[in-house]
Amino acid sequence: MNETRAVLTARSAGLDADGPETLRVPQLFSDLPDAVVVANSAREITWVNPAFERIFGYQSEEVLGRTTEFLYASHKSYVEKGTEHFSSEPSAQDHSYEVSYLKKNGDAFLSQTTGGPIRGDDDQPIGYFGVIKDISDTRMFETLLRVLFDIATSQSLSPKEKVHEILKLGCERFETMSAIVSCVRGQTYTVTYCYSEEAPVEPGTTFDLGDTYCSKTLLSDGPVAYHCASQSELATHPCYNMFLLETYIGVPLIVGGRTFGTLNFSAPEARRPFSQMDVEVIKLFAAWVSQQLSIDEALSEAGLA
Repeated sequence: MNETRAVLTARSAGLDADGPETLRVPQLFSDLPDAVVVANSAREITWVNPAFERIFGYQSEEVLGRTTEFLYASHKSYVEKGTEHFSSEPSAQDHSYEVSYLKKNGDAFLSQTTGGPIRGDDDQPIGYFGVIKDISDTRMFETLLRVLFDIATSQSLSPKEKVHEILKLGCERFETMSAIVSCVRGQTYTVTYCYSEEAPVEPGTTFDLGDTYCSKTLLSDGPVAYHCASQSELATHPCYNMFLLETYIGVPLIVGGRTFGTLNFSAPEARRPFSQMDVEVIKLFAAWVSQQLSIDEALSEAGLA
């Protein structure tokens, strides 16, 4: 690789050209955590590593011999990247770029890709390679931080409106209909804030803690998540019997060094399993809600709320 140019020769990369359109890839690329795609001069896939199968959801035999066009989220990107990076005379000098791809299940994801030609001894392209890193979660997290910061620092929103906007944002992220901030004292669960697309619970409404999923959350050291309660131990929980909530993700709220209650998001419909990133995101929401609750307490003690 010469500076930022992702241009390999078959010899320097440890590749052999058994024929003008065939590439044999060393074990070195097999162990990379990012997806690696090797294609011939017609951009037909000749090899992918195990990480490609994990990230894109295809088995290698499903993609070998196909042009890489089906991997791109748009035909325009396929054409543009071909001109810029995957041609005999690529126009781009920097072969590291962002582009969206499609997984087998149809989900699009943003990637940081490094790719370019693999050249033979005569310096002519005998194929192309691409190293693809999924950065969609990283970019989402960065965007979420900016939005939360904008909400928290807004001069036009009241403290109550700020919490409302944070709960609404969380429902969008977790694909749920409702969000609740609770205060728990002993076995009494009191709704402090609620956001719901259908039937919001009035602040001040109380439940027995044992009748809520949050009873499990408060016994944990961190977030608790269920994507299909009827297929879990929650199927016999009083909360499921009363409200038939299939989706739940909740986390304890710590305010002033003590457990205040919980933050949770729920829905009557099941969803796909929560990811590790979802677990990290609800921790982020909890931090911002706890900060706002601390402000509420300070204002109340000062007689300003």
